[in-house]
Amino acid sequence: MPRRVISKARESALALAQPPADAMAEWYLRRVGRRLQAAQEGVSRDLVDALRPVLRAGVTHPGGDGGSALEALVTESFHGLSAQRPDGQPNPAVRDAIVDQFHRLYYNDPGTWLDTRWLGVPAWKCPLDLWVYQEIIQELRPALIVECGTAHGGSAYFLASICDLLGSGEIVTIDVETKPGRPIHPRITYVLGSSVDSDVIAQVQSMVPAAGNVLVILDSDHRAPHVERELSLYSGMVTLGSYLIVEDTNINNHPVGPGFGPGPMEAVSSFLETNHQFLVDEGRQKYHLTFNPRGFLRRVSPP
Repeated sequence: MPRRVISKARESALALAQPPADAMAEWYLRRVGRRLQAAQEGVSRDLVDALRPVLRAGVTHPGGDGGSALEALVTESFHGLSAQRPDGQPNPAVRDAIVDQFHRLYYNDPGTWLDTRWLGVPAWKCPLDLWVYQEIIQELRPALIVECGTAHGGSAYFLASICDLLGSGEIVTIDVETKPGRPIHPRITYVLGSSVDSDVIAQVQSMVPAAGNVLVILDSDHRAPHVERELSLYSGMVTLGSYLIVEDTNINNHPVGPGFGPGPMEAVSSFLETNHQFLVDEGRQKYHLTFNPRGFLRRVSPP
């Protein structure tokens, strides 16, 4: 443990153990205490000893030296997390903690993905996932892309634009609602209805080409029973080597939206327990931040 970190901890301990109490500091210190207790074996004893007066006091001066010392301690500790291995990468546990925290920051900020547009049309996606989509499309050159969940049509428009650049591909996108201002594009077919309705399934099935790859993206009702039903109905359309992409597997605390309840991630886990024709392609999560963790399912054996 760097001496400067321990020194800052001791400085914080002396400065913070003074009234009056500050609610935010109390919350933070309680959280630090729980983390130290939960991971006691992996925490430097010197650091535990240095922080113990802080944890016992749980108080700080709102704008005083104690707050500054604590900020310095947290900042230096965070900087010390990186470059733990010879290749300059943090160890996996540290990496995952950093990614999850940034994921929450990004996801809960209304000025990020909810304000993402493609050629002026709202596309409520993580741009890193869209970049991966264009890589998949370039590799597979799908004849048909099925999208369950249209919203404003921005993602369908993005997919159609990539297909334009490649010179092939059609998009069928399904939603229970119509929205004004959806883009008109010769490669896009809009279908109104539930993605699990028998008439909708029949209409989409009629569009599946006799030859060529088929890619499916699920982004409609995120409750686990609905997603499980979609997985059952649409997995058979996916061609060998192509993908069944389940979006928003990050909700229900994976690591965002902790109060959602069983959703896409749980549906994927249930699907993979009995379906061995698909495997999670973790290589598609190469940018660390993805709204679809464990959601890029690649077909590895014929239907």
